[in-house]
Parts: sequence; C-alpha cells; structure tokens
Amino acid sequence: MSNACSSEVQKRLDALARYQVMDSPAEPVFDALATRASEILETPMATVTFLDERRQWFKARVGFEPTETPIEDAFCAYAIKHPEDVMVVSDTWEDDRFRTNRLVTRGPRIRSYAGAPMVTPEGVPIGTVCVIDRKPRRMSRLKREVLRTLAHEAVGLMETGFLRRTLDAEREASHALQVREDYFRHLTEYALDLITILEVDGTIRFESRSIESELGHAPEHYRGRNAFEFVHPEDCPAVMNAFQKTLERRGKTPVIRFRFRHADGTYRILEGSGNNLLDDPAVHGIVFNSRDVTERLRLEAEVERGRLEKTDAIARLTGGVAHDFNNILTAVQGLARLAEFRVPVGSPESGYLSDIQTATERATLLTRQLLAFSGRVVLQPQAIELASWLRALEPRLVSELGPNIELTVVCHGDLRVCEDATQFEQVILQLADNARAAMPAGGHFTIEALPVILSPEERPQDGRDGDVQYVQLSVTDQGLGMDERTLARIFEPFFTTKIVGNHPGLGLCMCRGIIEQSGGHLTVHSHPGRGTVFHIFLPSTEALEKEAAPPELAPPSTSILPIAVLPDIPTILFVDDEPMLREIGATILEEQGYRVLLAEDGLDALARLSEIKFRNLDLLVTDIIMPGMNGVQLAEEVGRLRPGTRVLLCSGYTRDVLAHSGLPEGAAFLPKPYTLARLLEKVGEMLAITADSPR
Repeated sequence: MSNACSSEVQKRLDALARYQVMDSPAEPVFDALATRASEILETPMATVTFLDERRQWFKARVGFEPTETPIEDAFCAYAIKHPEDVMVVSDTWEDDRFRTNRLVTRGPRIRSYAGAPMVTPEGVPIGTVCVIDRKPRRMSRLKREVLRTLAHEAVGLMETGFLRRTLDAEREASHALQVREDYFRHLTEYALDLITILEVDGTIRFESRSIESELGHAPEHYRGRNAFEFVHPEDCPAVMNAFQKTLERRGKTPVIRFRFRHADGTYRILEGSGNNLLDDPAVHGIVFNSRDVTERLRLEAEVERGRLEKTDAIARLTGGVAHDFNNILTAVQGLARLAEFRVPVGSPESGYLSDIQTATERATLLTRQLLAFSGRVVLQPQAIELASWLRALEPRLVSELGPNIELTVVCHGDLRVCEDATQFEQVILQLADNARAAMPAGGHFTIEALPVILSPEERPQDGRDGDVQYVQLSVTDQGLGMDERTLARIFEPFFTTKIVGNHPGLGLCMCRGIIEQSGGHLTVHSHPGRGTVFHIFLPSTEALEKEAAPPELAPPSTSILPIAVLPDIPTILFVDDEPMLREIGATILEEQGYRVLLAEDGLDALARLSEIKFRNLDLLVTDIIMPGMNGVQLAEEVGRLRPGTRVLLCSGYTRDVLAHSGLPEGAAFLPKPYTLARLLEKVGEMLAITADSPR
C-alpha cells in the first residue's frame, strides 16, 4: 500500500472513530434513511455503508442480508475514490470491475448499483448511501441528486450525534468539575488543618475557614496581607528561608515549626510544609498545610517531664540502695578475704569463703548497673583512640559472643573520644551480650566507628552553637529484632525480654546512663526478623596528654600482695561512717605495715588530725557520703591544714557530689565495693606519688 493510500485510510479511520459509528447499534434515523432511498429510487435493496481498513459494514440495510463483507468485495471501495460523484453501475455483468465479484456471482447477486459517498466536512469519504437491484437499471440525473442528498443527510446525522456527544461530555465535565470544586471547597472550609495559598511574595491569597477556630480571626482578616507579619520575629528568618527554598524547587518541602500570632496577641506553635504549585494553572501559588501543635507539644512536654521525674525518682532510690548495699558488700568481701587467710587452703571453710567472694562479685555487678542507670557513676574520662582500643577489646568480644557469631570491627580514620574506658567497655560488652541472646543460631556482629557532623537539632543540648564533630559507633546484629512495642520500653529500668529472674533488666538503661553522663546519646533501630542496630554518638576529642590503656584481656588478680613499706612508716587517716569497713580497713592496712588512724566522719577526722600535729599525714582515705561534712569537703579542709596530703575518695554512690563535677584536683577515686587487693594497690599507688613529691 502506498504512503498516500495509507494516509487516506488513516484519515477515514480517524473520522469513523470521531463519529463512533462502526459496529454501533442500529438507529431508527439511519434505518429510515435507507428505507427512503429504496422507496424513492424504486430499488429492492438499499444500505448505509461504512468502510474501515479491512471490511465494509452496513449501518442500515433494506432487503440486504449481509451485515458486512470483506473490503475486496466492496462496491463502496470504488465509489469513495471519487467522492464528488455518484458511482452508477448499470449492469455488473458488463463491467470488468465487478463481473467476478462474489456479491455478483453469489447472493445477493447484484446486477446494478448506485452509491453516493458520505463525505465529512473535512472532505474525508467514509462510506456510501447506496441502492441495489438484481436486474440491470439506469439512473437519471434527478435520482442521482436524490441519492447525493441522502448521503449529505447521513453525514448531517453523524455530525449532529457528534455535537450532541460533545455537548453531553462538556456538560458532564462541567458538572464533574463543579462537584469536584464543591468537594474541595468543603474539604478546605471544614478541614481541621489550616490550608493557605501564598503568592510568590508571601501575600495570602486564600485561607481556609479553620483558621478562625484555631487563631481567632476570620479568613478575610488574612487575605491580601503578608504571612510573615504574623510570624514571631525570632522565627521569621527561618520561615523566610524555608519559603525561599520552596520557591526554588517544585514539590513538597520539609516540615517546619514556628510561632504564629493569635488574635489575642499570644503566639501559637504551627507545624506544616509547603508545596510549590506555581506551574499548576489551577492554583498558581504556594500551598501551605499546617496545624496548631501547641497543645500537643505541651502534653508531650508534660509526659516527658513526668517520665523524667519518674526516672529520677527511681534513679535516686536505686542509687541510695546501691550506696548502702556497696558498704555491706565491701564489708562482706573484706571479712571473707580476712577469714580466708586464717583457714587452711583446701578446707571446706575455704571453699565456702570462695563462694562468698563469687556471690559478692555478682552483687557488685548489679550495683554498678544500678549506679550507671542512675547517672551517678564517678567517671574518670581519658582519651580513647578507638581503633587500637577496639582491637584490644576483640578477644573479650569473641569470648562473649561465642563460636557461632562472626565479629567484624571497622574504624574509619583516627577517631578519639573522651570516655571512662572501664565504663565504656561495659557498654560494648553489654551490647555484645544482648546480640548473643538475639542470635541463638549464630550470625554476624559488627562494630563500625566513623566521624559524623551533628547539628544542634541532632544532638543533646550542650551549649555549643553550630555543627559539632562527633564519633558514631554503630553496633549491629542480625538477630531476632524487636517490634515497636518492645522498642518503646527497652531503656526502662528492670524491663527485659530475657528470662525473668536470670537478668535484672538493667543492661540497656545502664548503657544509656553511661553514654549520656559522658555527653553523648544512644539511639536504636530494629525490625522483627531484621536485626538491631545501636548508634552511640560521642563528642569527638583531640588527643589528650594521657590516653586510656587498652582493655585488659583478663581480670586482675584478687590476691593480696605484700606492699613494700616506705622507710618512714606512712600514716593513713581512714574515714568511714560504717564501723565494719573501718575495722576491715585498719586490719588489712596495719597488717601491711602502715600506721592507721580511724575516724567515723569528717568532724571526727579533723579531731584525730589535731592529735598528730607534729606527725606527717601521708594519705587520707575517706568515704564521700557521710553525715555532716562529706568526703570532698573533708579533703579540702585537710589540704588546707596539711598541704601535700594525698587523698583517696571511696564511694559506691556519690549522689551529685562527684557525678557531674568530677574529682578534686590531685585526688584519686576507688569505687565501692572494693576488694582488699584493690584497696592495697590503690593505697600503694598514692603513697608512691607522695614519696616522689617534695614535702
């Protein structure tokens, strides 16, 4: 088929589609037109015929049985080649074009034919109105004109139908548009959210009616005025910046929160986002959806305040219990160790005393967790170079995780944090213990450290402006994961997903307490079946003068080693309000060759000090929490009276004396409960410093 022929066929198909006539149901107007053609032109058969690319189809027919025929047999295909003329075939037997046509040689055995093309207003022939006879017939000029007129009438019927459909569609579209406009008008008028349409300069073009109930003024009060005049002056720069970003890009913008003036002069807190619809001809503006969140934020603040008060109350309770319990544990440990020296090795009594030591060690871990949760651990921060520190910790982690869990440690760059190494180690080991429990069939445990920049909105309030360099430590497991309900409670004290009774439920709240007390924060993300990742964020620090030693691969020995006594017998003032601890301290220190003075509180200690006015005091060992004068105050007074005296502060719970301010300069700290070996070790360290210092 030539390009020209193909083009003509396409035009005909487009016209037929426009009229929606092919294969359409019978219509009385077309049936009547075919009947009139048969009657006026006195033929037994008449049709209204349309042609597509493969067939001729009869919209209406009189005396003619077929509903369609292949285009190869179509007389109309010849007729439309000359759309301005009526094609007349007087005798098909005498016409070479049709002599062998199947409509001639078979039924309906056409002998004569006359067809007037139906031509659209655009000049495209789409079919014919034709009359047919089974005998030869000539057609006068008048009858040809009648047939042409009927063809024009058929086109008129189709044009009328097309216009009617167009008008109906427009009416339906108009009605649908009106319904849609009414729908959206009702949505905006009665929506709880505030819907605002702004011009590019911030002028309010439209405001939903909900603004009256939320902010006190009717929409008319705002229309035509600039939105920024109602924004709180302190929030205006940020809002204008967000508005400018909205103008620069299409689509929705991030949610912002700002204060907006109420009719009574106060400010309400709005939260919302903009949508740049400047290219939408129906809107041509910035659509801003917002809502009043003042009350929600107030309630959230009350809930958070209640949570903090509850947590603080529990922390104070647990911290207080831990303090008394630590004193008891220190006494039990000390007495058991003293008794162990006085019974034969291998005797049943020796075994019992060893069991007591084991039990007190477990109780010591529990009290440490309680103190960490309460945020009252005395931290001794040092610079930690994470890469080497984590490498040194790997053997402990491998042992903690077990053989079925693969460990990966990655550190990106030279990263340093200022952290209490011992407490930080407890955090990492606790997370490893949780991961092991979450992966009973084995899996992968990953620790990854990398530098990050946190904005003021992304970090706890620390008094610093702008972005700050942090270190992010991501601890990931491939375990069972947690649902949202569990996630909401994992930092609650005494909440556990493990077997109740075997675990106190203090591990994660201990971790958070240590990290937050160090100036960082801890977040968690988890999904059931997809594992868990904890993100620890700690402020990055430059290298300090003293770096933390790598974690020890094995716990230190608990045996009591003889301490070399200095040539001049050192004098130690031992102060504690717990009688048993004073007795144990005096016993073990005197056995090691020290001269020991005992005092039950600060005032008693100062009185004892006055008794040795002509003797040097080498070391003050004092509890911190005591009636009246606390240990820090005592240390300051002793330093004034006896300059150069070293101070060893001991406590299992410092309330707020040391937890936030740290140790006094030149003092050391020994946490309770302590073993006798640890006490002697620390005393030896302090006296060695004293011996090296000028008097």
